[in-house]
Amino acid sequence: MDLNKEIKAFWEGEAEIYSHGIQEELQGKQRQAWKKLILEYAPKKEVLKILDAGCGPGFFSVILGEEGHEVTGIDITENMIAEARENVRQQGQKAALFTMDCQELEFQDDTFDLVICRNITWTLDNPQKAYREWKRVLKPGGRMLVFDACWYLHQYDNVLGEKFKKIEEQVNEKYGKLETGHADPEKGDELGSHAFLSDKRRPLWDLEYLMSIGFKKVFAEPDIMEKVYWSEREKELHQLTPGFLVGAEK
Repeated sequence: MDLNKEIKAFWEGEAEIYSHGIQEELQGKQRQAWKKLILEYAPKKEVLKILDAGCGPGFFSVILGEEGHEVTGIDITENMIAEARENVRQQGQKAALFTMDCQELEFQDDTFDLVICRNITWTLDNPQKAYREWKRVLKPGGRMLVFDACWYLHQYDNVLGEKFKKIEEQVNEKYGKLETGHADPEKGDELGSHAFLSDKRRPLWDLEYLMSIGFKKVFAEPDIMEKVYWSEREKELHQLTPGFLVGAEK
């Protein structure tokens, strides 16, 4: 089985768990916080055509759809799309949702005003191909917003790894050891630690690559954890490699 098929198979089994997570976010402060952050950087247009790449259970599709934007959500896993459809329906919103590999888009050039994703790029076996595809389907002047973190960098940097280990021990002592949110945590760690981006220093890697493929403007926020209400436990655990935003304009 090739890596992309292994990744797809793993995330098929995660859909229900992740759907519960985004339902909690939709009921919490994160709903408005994420919307505010996204629209701060999105092109200024009354109705945006948005591609939610790797949409998972549909969090971005819901919150951007309720602002009147035209959202298309795609995910490589059928189960995620099924959860997204149900979440969008329950929230009284509309979105076009398709099972599709975000590294092999079935859209024409210059289709979208905004391409957006959260915690997807680290899972990809070929993020360079994904970035080229996302640029292709953006309209001139369109923007791409990528939210992610260096989830496994501590496994590739000895100094960082020692610091992370100490922080993890302190966090577990303070808050108690957190049960993993994965249905198959061992497989998740195996795939994550071998993913292409796991040893990259981000968002610097992304900024350099996005410039190399011809985006006319690139930008980043190296730490968005406070803005989108990561939990205190998450913020302390990931303080050395915080959640970030990296963006680009075509």
